[in-house]
Amino acid sequence: MSAFAGQFVPLKITTNNNPDWAQWSRKYPMTGNGIPQLYVVRADGEQIYGGAGALNGDDLPTMLLASLKRSGRAFNQQEAEFLQRTVKASELALQSGDLLKTGVVLSEVGQLGPHDNLGSFAKPALRSKELYVELKKQIDTKIAAARSQLLDSQSAKPLDPLLAVYEAEAISKLFPKWKNATSSVVREIKKQPQYTVQAEQAEALVRARAVAASLSPRIRNRAESLYTSVIRRFPETEADTLARSELATVAPNAKILTMQPEGLKPGTTKADGFRTWSTQKGDFKTRAKYLRQNAGKVQLMKEDGETIVVDIAILSSNDQKYILERSGKNE
Repeated sequence: MSAFAGQFVPLKITTNNNPDWAQWSRKYPMTGNGIPQLYVVRADGEQIYGGAGALNGDDLPTMLLASLKRSGRAFNQQEAEFLQRTVKASELALQSGDLLKTGVVLSEVGQLGPHDNLGSFAKPALRSKELYVELKKQIDTKIAAARSQLLDSQSAKPLDPLLAVYEAEAISKLFPKWKNATSSVVREIKKQPQYTVQAEQAEALVRARAVAASLSPRIRNRAESLYTSVIRRFPETEADTLARSELATVAPNAKILTMQPEGLKPGTTKADGFRTWSTQKGDFKTRAKYLRQNAGKVQLMKEDGETIVVDIAILSSNDQKYILERSGKNE
């Protein structure tokens, strides 16, 4: 019988003058008469065995073994605690509407087995599957709405729906059965040149958010550098504002939060050629120095030394005039 130790939770029910016994006996019928009365009830409440009278010889271990086969997977203490903790964190994230964090946290359950079938009837395992199904449902709804905003009505403020698209893509990559769920929509978005700049911002911001959502401190520590990268790449944009706000929560002492988003580096002057460049829509700004222009594109060098190439046609009229003047001087 020692082989069954730890796989069953023994409960003793007092039958005399016990109102719980009446309720129990109605819910779980008994076969036969006499004592002892023995029940086996699965973790989800389904009765597996109910019989009266002693089981002799091999009858008891045979019954217990048959019950185990119908009882599903049993987790060890470490697995059970991990599952409970992860499911609880996923529930809280989903209740707050944070689908990305829900996906990042819930994906950890994959360490125990397939997300949609852990093979257990324990409540946390069943709840994990429910969260998995609900998350997929909400992702499908959200990405359909974002697609409509971006492709059907040409959103004037595309960053929010783009964030929804890239969050859905990031979540889908975490679950093996969802890998291709968002790929067609992402491909459609990438074919829209009017969203190129904002799509880059959304993708970078989602990457930082996904890392910040992790339950692992080691992984979360990388969030500061990713948010800092967003701030440096997309100064004075909505992505910059969001990144600063979120970074202040993740790493309130981050160095970049104490720096001015605009302004010259110490020791530089306007004569160094650095100026603020922006698009006609005003959805992208950066501080950089003109290097050269060719075939309708201009090459700029940012203050950190990074060089970028931008289509001249999307730049503001002042920037285009500046390029014309500079290119004339170089001829």
